[in-house]
Amino acid sequence: MTLPALLALGGVLLLALGLFWPRGLALGAAFYLGAALADALAKGFFAGPAQPALVLGGLLALRGETLLLRPRLAPLRRYLVLLALLLGLFALKALPHPGGELPPLLTLVHAGAFLVAYLALAVGVGAGVMCALQDLRLRAAPEKALLSAPLWSLRRLEQGYLKVGYLATTLGLGSGMAWAWGYFGSPLALDPKEVSVLLAWLLLTAYFLLEERLRGYPRMGLLLLAYALLLFAFLGAPFLGSRHPSRLGL
Repeated sequence: MTLPALLALGGVLLLALGLFWPRGLALGAAFYLGAALADALAKGFFAGPAQPALVLGGLLALRGETLLLRPRLAPLRRYLVLLALLLGLFALKALPHPGGELPPLLTLVHAGAFLVAYLALAVGVGAGVMCALQDLRLRAAPEKALLSAPLWSLRRLEQGYLKVGYLATTLGLGSGMAWAWGYFGSPLALDPKEVSVLLAWLLLTAYFLLEERLRGYPRMGLLLLAYALLLFAFLGAPFLGSRHPSRLGL
């Protein structure tokens, strides 16, 4: 993997972490700008579409960091981070991607990240669905509150496990894109497994972007659809002609 691609991949992971760890936004922006500079030194300034995407993504991430002390603008900050993440994925697609086999360590990181993601999201999505149903039930019949599980407890379980699952999914997706460099010749291949994981990751990102506005069935449906896509990548994609090289199905 080339240095610009490695820095861009690290930037995507750090920006995903920045949704929950404020320092991740500045570090991710630095990785983006470093990747743009490394690519410019290798090929010339603005020699391809990856460099403008990385520069724009880095600046958006830095702007998002300046909004950390303004809680009322948290949705805008998450929106900017989402745009920066999408620009990073586009840059990974546009950067050169030499082939060749990848080290076994990357395979272990990839498989381990998705094992953690499946386990954490199983708990987080389950708690989130219960939380959404509980909210609907209590709005319809508040007198049943004493007979139901505490809403704050379900919410705490949901948030904790979903964050771990989202970060693990991001790490798994990023390492999978690096894996795809050697096997498919592109980090974003139209493979059933990779497409379903990418869609699931986008839905989880949208969930964290819109979580303050989501209630009831839309909240529950978004979580269930994201997890269903991940399960499809594990259980269904191998039967649809997926060219994924792992025998683990991850």
